[in-house]
Amino acid sequence: MSDFDSLCKKLEGLDPETFTKIFNEKSVDVLSKLVELSTDGRDALTAYIEFILAAAAADGVMSKQEFALLKPFFDRMADKDLTYEEGVEIFKSLGLDQPEAYKKVIDNMVDIIGLVDDDLKEDIVFLCLLVCAIDGEVSQKEKDWIKQLLEPPRLVSDPIKIIDKFLSEAKVFTLATSVNGQPKMRMLGLKVRLEGRIFFAVGTFKDVYKQLQENPKCEILASVGTDFLRWDGTAAFVEDPRLLPIVDNLMPDIVALYKERGWQFGFFTLRGGSAEIVSVDGTHRRIY
Repeated sequence: MSDFDSLCKKLEGLDPETFTKIFNEKSVDVLSKLVELSTDGRDALTAYIEFILAAAAADGVMSKQEFALLKPFFDRMADKDLTYEEGVEIFKSLGLDQPEAYKKVIDNMVDIIGLVDDDLKEDIVFLCLLVCAIDGEVSQKEKDWIKQLLEPPRLVSDPIKIIDKFLSEAKVFTLATSVNGQPKMRMLGLKVRLEGRIFFAVGTFKDVYKQLQENPKCEILASVGTDFLRWDGTAAFVEDPRLLPIVDNLMPDIVALYKERGWQFGFFTLRGGSAEIVSVDGTHRRIY
């Protein structure tokens, strides 16, 4: 028997008084640490509640024991003292009886767990495991769900390397900007990875340069097979003398043409925003 299965067995056998004591103590620990990471205590409370709800939804069933644990949340939502049957109806109305429908919250949990330190990660996972064990049995579905929190799926450790690799495989990609609320798109193929950032180059005489100066919010879209990379952010132009020699090495004919006509490159990188890889089957793999 694995250590994980042994822990499940131990928690399944806890008496109610001990279980409640451990759950309350662990809840206080997790919530206080989430507050420290949050600029708004309400955000921390929301995250905590979503962790608890997602754990109860792991197998798509809310037992009477889980309801007793979650009753304060449901009573507050309904603004009345609920029965178990009424709680189940709310559970279903929230889509908690269909774990796939609640997948966004679970994905957010995985994202958050990937960002926090190991101690808080262990506390969150243990708290979720307690919710799953409260009815005296951690089902296989619940075990599988907990395990994905223990080992959240990752592409690689460095998001920029993921993006750079995808763009290299795509070869060409689309840059979307906007002018007076009207989207504008063009194809690019040049990108340079340098010191943990990806830089793009556009001619300063082109409309795209003026558009990014006026409204730097933009998005990169690239495709490889049935996967699509969506990367949005704010274009930040930089002056770095190292970039032009790199471009000259990659595209000497283009650089020679620019020099001949007195044109200039404007180099920019994306800051802020988010990036994800989306498959045609609807699967989303968040990069950051």
